[in-house]
Amino acid sequence: MARLARCTLPLLLLAGTASGTTVQDHRCLTGGRNDSIHLEWRWLEDGQSDVRYAGHRDRLPLRRVSMETTVLAEDRPYQFDSVWEEHVDGRLNGRYLLSTQGALVLDLRYERARDGRSTTFHDDPQAWQGGGCHWPRPPWSGTGLT
Repeated sequence: MARLARCTLPLLLLAGTASGTTVQDHRCLTGGRNDSIHLEWRWLEDGQSDVRYAGHRDRLPLRRVSMETTVLAEDRPYQFDSVWEEHVDGRLNGRYLLSTQGALVLDLRYERARDGRSTTFHDDPQAWQGGGCHWPRPPWSGTGLT
């Protein structure tokens, strides 16, 4: 039973987005040159996911296109490597390559469809709050949080 629970929870967390769906979990990630790009990744209860970049209101729905499971050790959480696509106005905008183990985001890389440019993100636990991610705004954008 414990093995089933260990397999099922990550699958629920990692399963593509619909608005109005209850958020099951979220992660705050930072990356890009000088860690200047901030991203909130949400796993939704219906198995979907979406992302929102700091400074933007709109969430971008994601569609999972693949997932591989790796058993690193029988007594450890499985590793899940998945690919998610981001479409804007019906066209592929980019892909997110996500690697997780249990509750940890091991790696997240975004590849822009237009030119293949890649941006790597890392977990940013200091930005995490129960209702979402909050980063200090850069000095040139005013005060407050995004």
